[in-house]
Amino acid sequence: MRLPSSGRFASVLLSICAFDSLPSVAMADGGAVRLLERIGNYQIAVFTAPTPLRAGPVDISVLLQNADTHESISSARVTIKATQQDQPDVTISHLATTDAATNKLFQAAIFEIPAAGRWELEVVVEGSLGKAQTRTELQVAEPLPPYIALWPWVCWPVVPIVLFAVYQRFVRRRSRRTWAAWKKFHVTE
Repeated sequence: MRLPSSGRFASVLLSICAFDSLPSVAMADGGAVRLLERIGNYQIAVFTAPTPLRAGPVDISVLLQNADTHESISSARVTIKATQQDQPDVTISHLATTDAATNKLFQAAIFEIPAAGRWELEVVVEGSLGKAQTRTELQVAEPLPPYIALWPWVCWPVVPIVLFAVYQRFVRRRSRRTWAAWKKFHVTE
């Protein structure tokens, strides 16, 4: 049985790490596209994370561009308002800023969505190209139970331990074969 080379092992390990860092898993600028629309002189893209959208902390990011040149606009004032459709008196409003965004092309705000259900998201832009307003509907799921939400943080050490154990097994096998070949060569002389 041929053992994988250390380069192949490293590429498998790198692939696993890359899969683990997918944007849909992370809370960051970007996430799922909820709206992409041209309103007046603006091209507005709204992203939410996590995916699927659940009650609790939600990152809402807006990428604002000049509709004609597609240049990013970060100087406009972007206000995001979330309203629960079943209870219109439940409204949350935040000013999206580049300071809250990891990627400075975005303007972001962190919302604490209190309940599952249908929510309306309204984005109001006021900038040098005029004023624009758009809406989209979001379906927010129930929050994860605490033990499910925390399992990646509790179990993550298992992955490097298992990978180290597999690596050690390959190293030991290779050492035994090398030792056996060395012994055979030197004993026969």
